[in-house]
Amino acid sequence: MRRTGKAVSILNAPAIRIEPLPFQAPDAAHVIFTSSRAVAQAPHGSGKTAWCVGGATAAAATANGYDVRSANGDADALVAMIINERPGGRMVHLAGRHRRGAIAARLTAAGLICTTVEVYDQVALPMPQALIDAVAGTRPIVMPVFSARSGQGLCTLSIAAPLHVVAISAAVADLFRHIPQARILTAGHPDANHMTDMTVAVLRSLDPRAE
Repeated sequence: MRRTGKAVSILNAPAIRIEPLPFQAPDAAHVIFTSSRAVAQAPHGSGKTAWCVGGATAAAATANGYDVRSANGDADALVAMIINERPGGRMVHLAGRHRRGAIAARLTAAGLICTTVEVYDQVALPMPQALIDAVAGTRPIVMPVFSARSGQGLCTLSIAAPLHVVAISAAVADLFRHIPQARILTAGHPDANHMTDMTVAVLRSLDPRAE
């Protein structure tokens, strides 16, 4: 792996599979996206306003024809931005079946009109035997975890190896705090670039003699 400056074994072990769901979105003036996966299921925006949680989601929504407003943060930042700007008209949150943040409920409580429509499911995948064997061993494991849904399965593994969890959020980090030998770090910003940078930094910090 070029950025680490040393050889690194990579185990590709996705924890979830994305499955589109049939849906019919209500007529709404504004769409809320908290994932680029939802954008992929959404109809073309045709200039409709999209309120997006962060940069990757905003870029996907822009490419799909939406007029984007980005919170450049997390669900809390997105809710705060929408409440502060108080857009007129009905809003719809196109989301996954498994989600956090209670966005529609919080906006409704603030006096806005918002509903949630589920447009995809995050189906848990069986853990590959290679991963089960790796975490039961002695070599250190660096595990970037991009969602709470992914983390729910990973944190139930029987882990003996020195574990370095790179979590995209505090909620993900909390899933692993019961593992005594786990070193848990949370990305400074919840996006792929910060996750990659932190994962590379952890790999560089490991003692080569422990690999």
